[in-house]
Amino acid sequence: MLLFRPLFMTLVALGLVSCQMSSTGIGRSTYGDRAGPKGFNTVVIDAGHGGKDSGAHVRGLMEKTLALDISKRLRSELQPGFKVIMMRSDDRFIELDHRAYHASQYGNAVLVSIHLNYGRRSTSGPETFYWRKDSYALAKRVQLQLSAVIPNESGNAGLVRRRLRLTRNPTIPCILVECGYLTNAREAARLSTSAYRERLAEAIARAIRDQSYRGDAGMGPLPRPIYAPPSRAGDARG
Repeated sequence: MLLFRPLFMTLVALGLVSCQMSSTGIGRSTYGDRAGPKGFNTVVIDAGHGGKDSGAHVRGLMEKTLALDISKRLRSELQPGFKVIMMRSDDRFIELDHRAYHASQYGNAVLVSIHLNYGRRSTSGPETFYWRKDSYALAKRVQLQLSAVIPNESGNAGLVRRRLRLTRNPTIPCILVECGYLTNAREAARLSTSAYRERLAEAIARAIRDQSYRGDAGMGPLPRPIYAPPSRAGDARG
């Protein structure tokens, strides 16, 4: 009987590990301290704000409405090549922590959160936020693609590493995209047109397809991972 005990304990341990992997999901990572995704087939699209949270509201344009419109256009651009999960498909409020939790339920997936920016009237152009090492290349691809279709940029931060609840807390690669500044008159005028919002969706879709096909190739060295705790509601811009 003693001879079989080590084998029995090994099988029990393997069973526990297997259960843990199936419950947390293969391919997910708490810290994202690995290479970026390649060959993924699912995209979780998060239209920022919604419901009681309008986001930026300038010159009659409302961030929550524009973000949802761009998100729906992005869904159309990605289908049928990808399985697309919409965090919201209508005007409803969803807590940030729930968004991060919901996105984490999907394996072989990435999360893209769509927003519009607010700042100085002279600032324009896209900004793309990431935190995890495994999200860097996707964020860089999105920033490059958006910069290629946006007519002019001025004073924007570009590609930004920042610990937010939607860039740190999900257990899948995750980025937050600011598609432009509503406080810039020229950019707001462009964002008010459906044709321009379609161009933005096409640009983001190209970046997602490139990342799935090529992984991190061509995006330069990856940043070092940062083992920071999850972002919480009290954090700046959390």
